[in-house]
Amino acid sequence: MAIKKNKIKKISILILMLLLLFFSVKYYKVKGEFAQFKETSELEVEILESQLGEILHKYDSLSEESKRNAELVALNVDVRSLNDESSNQTKIDVTSVDDSIVYYAKRAQELNAQIAQKNQAISKDSKEVNSSNPYCLTAANINAKGVKIYSDLYKSSNSQIQQLRVCYTLQKNEVLKAGSRKIYIQVVNPKNQIISKGNAFVENASGTKLQFSALSEVNYNKKDTDVCAYVDLEQSKTVKGNYIINIYSDFTKIGSTTFEYK
Repeated sequence: MAIKKNKIKKISILILMLLLLFFSVKYYKVKGEFAQFKETSELEVEILESQLGEILHKYDSLSEESKRNAELVALNVDVRSLNDESSNQTKIDVTSVDDSIVYYAKRAQELNAQIAQKNQAISKDSKEVNSSNPYCLTAANINAKGVKIYSDLYKSSNSQIQQLRVCYTLQKNEVLKAGSRKIYIQVVNPKNQIISKGNAFVENASGTKLQFSALSEVNYNKKDTDVCAYVDLEQSKTVKGNYIINIYSDFTKIGSTTFEYK
């Protein structure tokens, strides 16, 4: 009887080791594919952002030219002294500038939409990689909202947000140990700058640094755990556009999403 139990125990251990080996190989394969996809996608995002910058520059230039043309018309500077040919040419130029402004504004919207789509794809694949590793926390249902704090020093007419409220759910995982977890939130603005008051960062044993925007101490009990945290924004780095919000447990990214500040 004891021999039979030992044989069953050995077979069970062998099966568990094979399963562990299978999931480990699968995880590293998926992680490698995701890393390659992320690198390609981030390069495409940089190209799109560069194109967007050029479009916005042209848009601003055309807006100034259109404004000057409108001022000339309003001033009504000796119209009679201008011949019919130059008058018609001015009308054509104004129409051309206005058409160009509409085109560049539309193009800027298209590029912004493509950038947001790429960031969402990165976020989606990041969740899939994390879910394939049973020994890693996963953050889901991530959402962010801009916050304004009104006071005597901060007028209601000021449109700039002062904080980001980031909420997420640490998903249930029976494999992980329960206990206190340090969760880092990293906010990256449209200029690819990390918002971090005081340049807060952590460093691991190998010297790798992780700069973060906010830190939460979470009591994780192996069940779905809802968490919210506030990120103080730096005024000089708070600009309109798409923000990337990354969530880390230690040095492992466990979730990501985007926030559009209009």
